[in-house]
Amino acid sequence: MNLNEYLSKSNGDKFQYFMDTRVSTNRTPKYWVNWHNVRENIKPYELSLNTLNFLVGKDDIESVARQLFIEQPKLLSAIPILIASRDKEMDILNLDGDGNMDFYNVDFSKPDVTRIDSYMNFIKETGLLGFLQNDLNKSLVDYVYGVQTGLDSNGRKNRSGTQNETILLMNMKKVAKHNPGFEYKEQATAKSILSSWGIVVPEVLEKGAKGGRRYDGAIYNPEKNLVTVIETNFYGGGGSKLKSVSGEFSSIYETSLKSAPNVNFVWISDGPGWDTAKNPMKEAFDVIPTIINLGMVKQGFLSEISRKYIE
Repeated sequence: MNLNEYLSKSNGDKFQYFMDTRVSTNRTPKYWVNWHNVRENIKPYELSLNTLNFLVGKDDIESVARQLFIEQPKLLSAIPILIASRDKEMDILNLDGDGNMDFYNVDFSKPDVTRIDSYMNFIKETGLLGFLQNDLNKSLVDYVYGVQTGLDSNGRKNRSGTQNETILLMNMKKVAKHNPGFEYKEQATAKSILSSWGIVVPEVLEKGAKGGRRYDGAIYNPEKNLVTVIETNFYGGGGSKLKSVSGEFSSIYETSLKSAPNVNFVWISDGPGWDTAKNPMKEAFDVIPTIINLGMVKQGFLSEISRKYIE
């Protein structure tokens, strides 16, 4: 199917075609671990970690560690990374067996050896000293690689969210490559579009809001003096976000972009999450003429849209 065939369908049939041709994932192999981030997170601590290897397996580890930290306070800055924490300064609750509470603070970004008792109490109570003494059978650098790899998994949600933007960028480049003179922008605003291409994209944010709305991408067609502004997302699961996004994009198109001369709007979305929000998406099809999925992008719909004005 080409774009013209798709656009000639009724809104209901377009919606059904969209739903029937979605893909199950937008995850590439790089989704699982960002090794560059892992390496960069470890690099500042490698020397300290290698020095702290001295503590591994020590019988009198608490007294040895205390002396080591007094002599080399900077080594304390490596403690957060050993306990999988991004925080450098921590407020701590001390709770004894009788339920008595008191609070203290440890700042590993600026170690203060005059408060060595607080640091040592914290390090001991986390179980780190016992782990170094009895359980670790590898270097601390190797151990922290494992810790950081695990922590990096917390970034997968963000990577999934930005993956469609990466896919969009690659396809905008492809459109420009195959259409000489075409230009594109990532994170395009009305101001940057006007400055580069002289086309007015109505601002959809409240008057005075800083920066203006930032679209995921924009493609400029110099032959038609036409700009196509693009939003993209992927939903692997359901949630209230899908309904709000459908309403938001429908409102943006209906109130601002629909009547703007020389402006197209494309919403590229995909994912099994739409199974849980069929009605909001179906309603969006009654408003926005160019809602497409990744399969349609693969078929060349984005390139076709950028070459013609879509009413």
